[in-house]
Amino acid sequence: MKHPFHQIHLYEIGSRLFCGKKGEHLPAIFNELEKKTPFVWADEIWLMGVWKNSPSSQRIAQTMPELQPGYQSVRSQLTNKDIYGSPYSIYEYNLDPLIGGDTDLTVIYEWFRSKNKKLILDFVPNHMAIDSPLVSLFPNLFLQSIHSEQDKNSFLHPNGNCYKHGKDPYFDGWTDTIQWDFSNPEVENYHIQILKTIAKHCDGVRCDMAMLPLPDVFERTHGKKSVYHWENVIYSVKSEFPDFRFYAEVYWGLDGTLRSLGFDATYDKSLYDELVHHRLDQVAENISNESGQISKPNLIRFLENHDENRARLTFGEYSITYFSLLSCLPGILLLFDGQEIGCLKKIPVQMKNVDEESPDIEIEDFYKRAFAILSKRSKVLEYQTLNYTEMNQLPVFMRLLISDTQTELFLWNYQQVSCSGWIPYEEKISYRETLKDIVSNQIYPQGKPQKEGMYFKLEPNEIQWFIF
Repeated sequence: MKHPFHQIHLYEIGSRLFCGKKGEHLPAIFNELEKKTPFVWADEIWLMGVWKNSPSSQRIAQTMPELQPGYQSVRSQLTNKDIYGSPYSIYEYNLDPLIGGDTDLTVIYEWFRSKNKKLILDFVPNHMAIDSPLVSLFPNLFLQSIHSEQDKNSFLHPNGNCYKHGKDPYFDGWTDTIQWDFSNPEVENYHIQILKTIAKHCDGVRCDMAMLPLPDVFERTHGKKSVYHWENVIYSVKSEFPDFRFYAEVYWGLDGTLRSLGFDATYDKSLYDELVHHRLDQVAENISNESGQISKPNLIRFLENHDENRARLTFGEYSITYFSLLSCLPGILLLFDGQEIGCLKKIPVQMKNVDEESPDIEIEDFYKRAFAILSKRSKVLEYQTLNYTEMNQLPVFMRLLISDTQTELFLWNYQQVSCSGWIPYEEKISYRETLKDIVSNQIYPQGKPQKEGMYFKLEPNEIQWFIF
């Protein structure tokens, strides 16, 4: 059975690192941004880290001993000037001077629109920087702690109040942050104001750790009842900006909860974890069972992002195998800057300058081939998971992506044994004298047409991607 196929291509770029390495404001280097190989492929660009940097976060980042090995691994001649602070310890929701001037956010948004690209920015619902001017303006919107309980998860603010650091239930607090008090209903109202201002300058937000304001999570973390309602926040913003998109970073199996509250899409961390732990039969079963269930792109699939290790480091030679697999799945396909050239080093988010990595030529060539195919896809697509009766015993996931102009065939052997077989010729899988595999770039002569159809052979965990 055929189902509508929808896929959005989301490209994450660390804006501080991009501008810091160039030494220029973003509007002055638009041409450099446009030269990046994934730019044409991308439907949406997530500019991570555009908001104003916290001086306290920079000082803390520069002086924390446990962070130094991460910095030194990506910067051979490290100085304090290379360390800028965490982009998730936000001083205020104005453009950081490293990225541009006071009016440049409008310029940036208009440029992306001129290139037919949607712009996604960050929103951090759980906390602000400890030195944010909002704490002095609205001292009661942040979670206070009594002085006798002051510990490593709290701090004394210059206004005389003791506040909690932002945190999740499983780890100590982020020492450069202050926790919003979700037991105060005014926090929800203020967040709506912030988001409506952001929505004038972009097409959506990626919400950091979006599950932390949920009532049970906040109570488990801080022992207080949250009255924060994501559904109200999202409805209020979308009532004024109906096309504005909310994406959620979410863990602990709470992605369905957040989608039910109005999020347009959530991280598919379970798929990532299954690939990391080589549960490939479970991956194949899950993606086969989801056929027809996803009516719109509401899962964000990825092999890396700024929080995870590099895909080439995590998956090795299979990084291009799994990107090919994600290319035939509906949803939002997230690619992190540097993934397309096979970077190995995870860059700490506090950095604004690092050493360049040499590209892996094989990986770079693969992504160029893949982007060329993906960029040419018709906007109207259908997909079909093949399940020929005579192949039921073969450990092969087979999927077609069908448009008026071309058909893409994906074959993935998800077991640890080699397999081979025949796929009957039909309307969308016709005889070709030669077939070129997008993944390996190998050409397979087909000889004379065979009554059995198209012959294939796959090694363990091999994927092949053909165009008809």
